[in-house]
Amino acid sequence: MTTEIADDVYGCLIGGAIGDALGAPVEGWTYERIEEEYGTLQDFKQYDMPYANTHAGAVTSDTTLRQILSLAIVENGSRVTPEEFGQVFCDRLNPDRVWINEEIIVNKLSAGMDPWSSGTGSIPDNKMTSAITPVGIVNLGAPTQAYQDGFVLASVLQDGPDRHGTATVAAGVAEAITRGATIDTVLATMTEHATGKMDRAMDIAIGLAEESDTPEDLIERLYDEFLDWRWLPSRWDREKYHEGEVFSANTLEVVPVAVAMLRICDGEVNRSIIEGVNYGRDSDAVATIAGSIAGALHGADEIRSDWKSKCETANREFFAELEDDPDADFRSMADRLVGVLERERDRAEERARMLSEVLE
Repeated sequence: MTTEIADDVYGCLIGGAIGDALGAPVEGWTYERIEEEYGTLQDFKQYDMPYANTHAGAVTSDTTLRQILSLAIVENGSRVTPEEFGQVFCDRLNPDRVWINEEIIVNKLSAGMDPWSSGTGSIPDNKMTSAITPVGIVNLGAPTQAYQDGFVLASVLQDGPDRHGTATVAAGVAEAITRGATIDTVLATMTEHATGKMDRAMDIAIGLAEESDTPEDLIERLYDEFLDWRWLPSRWDREKYHEGEVFSANTLEVVPVAVAMLRICDGEVNRSIIEGVNYGRDSDAVATIAGSIAGALHGADEIRSDWKSKCETANREFFAELEDDPDADFRSMADRLVGVLERERDRAEERARMLSEVLE
C-alpha cells in the first residue's frame, strides 16, 4: 500500500464526513441567517436532527449511506451490483440514522422488490449522490466506468435526473483520485460525464462561479440567478421557497452548487468545505460532495487536523454500530478500500494477459 493513495482515499472519506458534520447544524438555513448567527461557520456545532447523533462533529445520513456503500465494496472485494449493495444496505442500516426515503427503500427491498429498480418513484433526494464517492475510488482513472456504476447503483434509491447527478459525482471522484489530476481536469471530467438537465445546471453554476470575484458574490448570484422553485415536490409553493421556508434536496441544485464552490475555491479542500457549508440550504450535502472531491484531489494531509480528530472521535459510536468493531473509523475504511484497488489491479493484469494470449 502506498502512502499517497491511502492519504487520498482517506481524504475523500474524511473530507466528505467533515463537510456533512459541519453543514448539519445549518441545514435549511439561508446564507443570510448563517452570516447573522455565525459570521462564517467553520467549527462543529451540536445540532437538532431526527436521524443523526447530533453531537458536534457527528455525521448525518449522507455519510451513513456512504459508509454502508463502502462496506459493501470492501466485503465483496470489488465493484458491486445493486443486489450486493442492497443486501448490505438492508443488513447494516439503522433506520434511525436516515431520512424517510431510505426507510421506504429498506421496506421495498425487504418486501422483495428488485434493487435494480427499487428507486423508481422516489422522492427527489441527494443522499445516494453524497454517498457514491467510494464508487469513484474503486474506479480510479476510469471515470466512464465510474459513471456507469454510479448510475446503476443510484437506481436502488433514486429516479430521474438524480441518478445522473450521482453518476457525475462518481466520475469526478474517479478523476480526482488519479495521480496528476487537477481541479481543472476534475471539473472537465464531470462536465463531460453529465447529461440532460444536469449538464445544463452544471454549466450555469460553473459559469456563475467564473464570473464571480468571491465566494460571497457567488452565493448571492446562485440564490438570485440559479435556484428554481420547480425542483421542489409539488406540494410546496413558490412563495414559501423564495421566502426561505423550504429548500430543495434535488441533485439539480446540490451537485452544480458543490461544483461551483470547487471552482471558486480552486479546489482547495478546507475553503471548499467552508463555502459549501455557508451556502446554506442543503448545506451538509453541498459540503460533503465538495469535501469528498477536494479531499480525494489533495489528500487528507491538506485537511485541518482539528476537524479530522474531532470528526473521528465524534463518530466512534456510529462505527461500533455499523461494523461491530471498536477500532473501525474513516481511516481504517480507507485502508480497506485501497485493498480493493489492489485487487482491481490484479484483475486488470490478468485480463490484459488473457487479451494478449487471444490477440497474438
